[in-house]
Amino acid sequence: MSNNWINKYAISSDAYDGKVNKNESIKNIYWGEVISIEDDTEGGRVKVRLPDLDSKILNENLPWSYPMLPKFFHLYPKVGEVVRVFIEDVRYPQRSRYWMGSVISQLTKTSFDPLYTALSTTNVGYVKPDKAHTEYPDAKGVYPTREDVAILGRENTDIILRLREIELRAGKHVHRNNLELNKKNPASIKLSFDLTGDTTISSSVVMGDRIALISHEGKPKFKASELDAQDREKVFSEGHPMVRGDVMAEALEIMRKAIIQHIHGYPKLPADKSGIINDLEKIDFNQILQKNIVIN
Repeated sequence: MSNNWINKYAISSDAYDGKVNKNESIKNIYWGEVISIEDDTEGGRVKVRLPDLDSKILNENLPWSYPMLPKFFHLYPKVGEVVRVFIEDVRYPQRSRYWMGSVISQLTKTSFDPLYTALSTTNVGYVKPDKAHTEYPDAKGVYPTREDVAILGRENTDIILRLREIELRAGKHVHRNNLELNKKNPASIKLSFDLTGDTTISSSVVMGDRIALISHEGKPKFKASELDAQDREKVFSEGHPMVRGDVMAEALEIMRKAIIQHIHGYPKLPADKSGIINDLEKIDFNQILQKNIVIN
C-alpha cells in the first residue's frame, strides 16, 4: 500500500515535555488498513498497518491494536477496512495502540467499505463520495434520519429508536438493492407509544411472512437456541396454526342457530335444507386457521 493516500496525521498537539522539540507536531491519531482480525483470545485485538510507521514491518510482525469500545458493544472491522488508531505514547508507537472503527463513509456501505472509498467523506479522501441515499426516492425509509438513534447491522438489519417508537428490522431493503425500501415482506417488531392529547396508547406490532409464538413447555417441543433454517421449517410445519377469532365466532354462531332453529318435517327425516342449514354447509373451516402464525 502506497503512502500517498493518507495525511501524515489526523490530529496534532504540542509536545508535552521539554525533551521534545515543540516546533514539531506530535502524531497521535492515524488512519490504517486492517490486515488481520485473528485473535486467539477473542479480545477484539486486530492488526492494522499504518503507512507512516509500519512500512518496513511484515504483516505477521505488526503490533496489536486494542479496541476502544467496551465489550458491551460487539463490533469487529473487516480485513481491508479502515480504522482510526490512537497511539497512547508517541515515543513508543509500536505499543499501546487502540483502534476505533470501522470507518464507513456512508450508510449505504455498512456491509463493507474498502480503503479508498472509506475516506471519501474525510479531508484525506482521494475519491468523491457516492450520491447521498436521500437523493433516491425509493430509498426513503431504508436508513435512519438525522433525528433517529440507530444501530445498523452489516447487511439489511437495524434497530431504530425514533420519537416514542422503537423498530427492529430484518430485510429492510429489497434483496441486493439497498436503495429501495422493502415494502413486501420485511420482518419487524415495532413498539409505539402514541399520544392523543392527554391520552396514551401503547402498541406492539410484529410482522413477517410467518410468525411463531413458542413456549419451552409447549407441545411439540422445539430447540431453544441456535435455530437454523431447517429448525425454523420444523417449527412452521409442526406447530399448531392460530385461529382467526372473528371467523371462528361467526362459524360458531351459525352452528348454534342451526342446532336451535333446524326443522325436521317429521321423525327420522333430515333437517330442512333451507335457511340456516344451508349456511352451516357453506362454512369453510380452513378459513378459521391462520397457518402462517403458529404456536405449540
